[in-house]
Amino acid sequence: MKYFLITAMPKSGTTWVQRICRAHPQMHCRAEDQFTKFWSNINELVNQYNNLVDLRDQQRDRQGIESLTRNDGVKLFYAMIRITLDKAPGQLDWSGIKDLTLSAKGFLRMLPDSRVVNVIRDPRDIAISAWAHGRRIATEQRTDPERVSDEFLVDTARHWQTQLRLAETVRTESPGRSFDIRYEDLALSFTSAVGELLGFFDVARDPPTIEALRLETDFNRLSGGRTPGQTDASSYFRKGLAGDWRTTLSTPQIALVDEICGADLQAQGYDRK
Repeated sequence: MKYFLITAMPKSGTTWVQRICRAHPQMHCRAEDQFTKFWSNINELVNQYNNLVDLRDQQRDRQGIESLTRNDGVKLFYAMIRITLDKAPGQLDWSGIKDLTLSAKGFLRMLPDSRVVNVIRDPRDIAISAWAHGRRIATEQRTDPERVSDEFLVDTARHWQTQLRLAETVRTESPGRSFDIRYEDLALSFTSAVGELLGFFDVARDPPTIEALRLETDFNRLSGGRTPGQTDASSYFRKGLAGDWRTTLSTPQIALVDEICGADLQAQGYDRK
């Protein structure tokens, strides 16, 4: 069984891609894991182990110890990831995870013959979706306005640029092991976009298989009967619409994003204004 990682900025469409992969008969993909939340715990565990064996050595015959290193901690961290990946049914070809905080470079380096899928979405739509998601999951009454703030929009645009550079580095350093898929292509041309994705994994991509994946992950089904564009602010599947920024952001906000990453928007095939 081979391993893969789905990564992107939050609210880029990774859940959609994860569900597509999970529904394929030759693949499995876990919902979002939280591995990096435990990185500091692993470092602390390594330190505690080193301190304990050193103490025991001092109390006994002082033979000396071979301490665990930071690199050993990295190996422990990825051993935990591998354990979760190996929980997929053994007869499948691929086992993956969706995780937005794992390093794609680290994943490819530590798990030989693995792959990475990078999901790309228009940062203006990301900002709108992420802002709405933040309001939905707030544990206390949210006082933020419904419209995304300029500061949040700027932070999203800059983070999006950083993610693009990281993806470019992975493509350069690990040729053939990463694949970019755009949210907008999934929304507008599901069959061809998913066909290319499945070709990357060299798994079945015949029309009946792709149609079954479309039906399984269709917005109408997941949202409980709504069509893309029909909004339910209380739902994780809020709107399912590509290009919402055109009617949601103000003209100055659109210009603000263009000033930061307009050239990158154009390079990725997005309208700048």
